[in-house]
Amino acid sequence: MLHVIERPVLFIDEERCKRNIKRMADKATQNNCEFRPHFKTHQSIKIGRWIRNTGVTGITVSTPEMAQYFADDGWDDITIAFPFHPSQLNALLELEKKCDLQLFVNSEEHLRLLNSQLRNPFKWYIETDPDYGRSGIHYMQTGIMKKLIELSELLEKCRFEGFYIHDGRTYKAKSKSEVTEKIEPVIGILNNLKDQFPSAKISLGDTPSASCLDHFNSIDILTPGNFVFYDWMQVQIGSCSLDDVAVFVLLPVAQHIKSEKRLILHGGAVHLSKDFIVQSGRNNYGQVINYAQDESIHPESGLFLSSLSQEHGTINYKSGFPEQFSDSQYLWICPIHSCLTVNLFDHYTTREGNRIEKRILS
Repeated sequence: MLHVIERPVLFIDEERCKRNIKRMADKATQNNCEFRPHFKTHQSIKIGRWIRNTGVTGITVSTPEMAQYFADDGWDDITIAFPFHPSQLNALLELEKKCDLQLFVNSEEHLRLLNSQLRNPFKWYIETDPDYGRSGIHYMQTGIMKKLIELSELLEKCRFEGFYIHDGRTYKAKSKSEVTEKIEPVIGILNNLKDQFPSAKISLGDTPSASCLDHFNSIDILTPGNFVFYDWMQVQIGSCSLDDVAVFVLLPVAQHIKSEKRLILHGGAVHLSKDFIVQSGRNNYGQVINYAQDESIHPESGLFLSSLSQEHGTINYKSGFPEQFSDSQYLWICPIHSCLTVNLFDHYTTREGNRIEKRILS
């Protein structure tokens, strides 16, 4: 285990991470779903190889640069799960030399442009907005979808693959049952689209629903990403237990102001992001945990980062500071949103102190 922490450290529990990967891969297999995990969470060649070892052959990313990073490691079937825009063209021309591309296309203009500029055939999805209001074509606009699909049938290099939804509202759920309540109408939307376009595949992309549902009602493709690590938000949702969380941030204790029952840690927004959940009426930017010698994990009730600046994190406590932490030079923090936290570091550190390289590609 690590002993000296000079600056914030992104710690990975390799065993838990591999266990999470296998569990989700097995669930996809049991449901006859193609598993195309999103690599934007871990952004690491080595962790990508752990996923490859489960039999995964196709992956999802969010940028052409991220796709290039993983294509260089031999991944040759890559979905870029972000709306295509023309500034991506040069990168896509390089990418198609190494891998088969699956793209999100939302307009006839962009479909024609890709068909004329790319050298190789490509597959494409209609990203579908289930009234969440992020990106894509609203699920009620089936006329626009039909025109796009009909145009694709006339173009030489295009092959329409299906419909994709990532509904972020499941991340606001407070229980597994609430996740189910929020995602069932979304699955209904996808099934209705499949009824209208029978050759289309339907794809679902959020970790809470992938984790909480046992059955996926004809979903063809699963593309979650956060499941490799999970985080404190997913624990609160019910997507996982704390024992499933596979990344933590170790933050040095900079100052203990006992008279004010306050700790200052070297760890701010540049290390954790500013995502938070509300607990006991206060913002929680990172949960203090007790990582025991036997590798069991326990949350420390009432101890969490209640405010962040760029480099500073503040913990306010109401009663006596836990004795086991009184001489600690650093604290273990469970991140609120691991995807954003991990994106702020350029490597992971293992229990043995080894370094696992990653990139910052989002």
